[in-house]
Amino acid sequence: MNIRGIGHRGYPVKYPENTMSSFQAAIALGYTHMELDVHLSKDGVPVVMHDSRIDRMTDGTGEIRLYTLSELKNFRVEQNERIPTLEEVLLLAKDQIIVSIELKDTKLYKGIEEKVYEVIQKVGMLDQVYVISFNHRSLAILREISKEIKIGPLVSKLKRSHFRLIERLNAAYIAVKQSSVDEKCIKKCEAEGIQLVVWTVNNVERMRFFKKYPSVLVTTDELEILKEVYHPSSYTNNILEKISV
Repeated sequence: MNIRGIGHRGYPVKYPENTMSSFQAAIALGYTHMELDVHLSKDGVPVVMHDSRIDRMTDGTGEIRLYTLSELKNFRVEQNERIPTLEEVLLLAKDQIIVSIELKDTKLYKGIEEKVYEVIQKVGMLDQVYVISFNHRSLAILREISKEIKIGPLVSKLKRSHFRLIERLNAAYIAVKQSSVDEKCIKKCEAEGIQLVVWTVNNVERMRFFKKYPSVLVTTDELEILKEVYHPSSYTNNILEKISV
């Protein structure tokens, strides 16, 4: 069964976020999409982690950009895993799941757009990824690099100006904070032919709201709960009622 939705950093409720086990879990659950975050190592390799520092997720400290890939691989994530490269994750995902790549803290990394594009090209996944960022200038740079790559602005609240931005960027996606999204917003994106992505939906009530609009791609940490909301059985209906109380 394919679950139309986005595993946020894989399946972070059960596995360390942005790790190979977390991504593998999203794939195993049958999700159509998963999201990850990218930074650059000191030697210019795109690596997957949410924060610009390794302190929260590893047994090390400091900024990612101050370590080479080889040095980053010496650190452990919850003892059993290492920081993955973008290439490693894309090879895992290839022909199995669509990948949303968020460019993080792009002002810290000269040439991150080109480096990420090179990896996508290398593994042959231009048709299986899209790139998002709060830094819309980075998306413009990426569009200059490639006319084919799918991109989308990240925003907290959708405004009229964002539709003009989407047109300028020739963007296929717009990723919006879920709490600011209502039916009017959804209908506008549908009318414009833009893929609306909402982040991050972990509440059953909001999951049920978005279920009414199949066009919307829902990002979640709670992959199994979203799966049961979208594909309920009589048994799981009782569980969901308890969760939503």
